[in-house]
Amino acid sequence: MRTLLIALILGLAAGGVRAQTEDPGPESNRRDERYYTEDQARERVYGTGAMWHDTMLIIDSIMDAELHHATGLHEAADTVLLQYGVDQGGRLIGAYRIASEVGKFHPFEFLVGLDSTLRVADIVVLNYRESRGGDVRRARFTRQFRGKSVESPVRLNRDILGISGATLSSIAVNRGVKKTLWWANRVWPQRGARR
Repeated sequence: MRTLLIALILGLAAGGVRAQTEDPGPESNRRDERYYTEDQARERVYGTGAMWHDTMLIIDSIMDAELHHATGLHEAADTVLLQYGVDQGGRLIGAYRIASEVGKFHPFEFLVGLDSTLRVADIVVLNYRESRGGDVRRARFTRQFRGKSVESPVRLNRDILGISGATLSSIAVNRGVKKTLWWANRVWPQRGARR
């Protein structure tokens, strides 16, 4: 019996070592491509000349439950930072959030820019950390979100066509857009869709 137990333990240990050498894990799939800074991405969406201000939301369990009820999603962070821009006359020109979502293994950041009516103006990927799936930064994917509001259906492979080979990253962008629209409409309900 003792010999059988030792053989079983050694077999499991050898299997664990073999699994580690056969599957190189997420670090081998990691890269760090930086495309834009936040300022460059914001200028790409809104141009220059706006004055930008912060709105910080502290996410508690009630707010997260409201988000989940409305979108089916949860917020991973304890805070959400929304930036809003006003022109020289003090009129809102738009709002954005730097969303951080996990692709297959690693988080990547992208700016979700909303116009003055809280519809998606554009999406700009700031960086990408996976070895595959970086095509989510291409206009052929991101432009599908333009004009979407908090009330718009934003279902992947129905309303938004995902990218082959970047399924999980496509889902991540979709999550970031839905959350940004929801949070912005919570802060500025008079600007966006009626709820």
